[in-house]
Amino acid sequence: MKRDLTIKQVQDLLVSVYKRFRRGEISETTVNKEAYILNSILKTIELTDLEGRLARVESILTDNN
Repeated sequence: MKRDLTIKQVQDLLVSVYKRFRRGEISETTVNKEAYILNSILKTIELTDLEGRLARVESILTDNN
């Protein structure tokens, strides 16, 4: 499965949202909405990575038994 965004890219987007808010370019409502979406994407990426790692560990353990 090809991932559109990397963890680093999402982190960079979160920082960008924060900076835009601090400069007064976006409202508190907007920053909250954008941060929520980005954090959801970040969590999904992290869980997908973790799931892949766990599958590899389980495969190794199964092959060794």
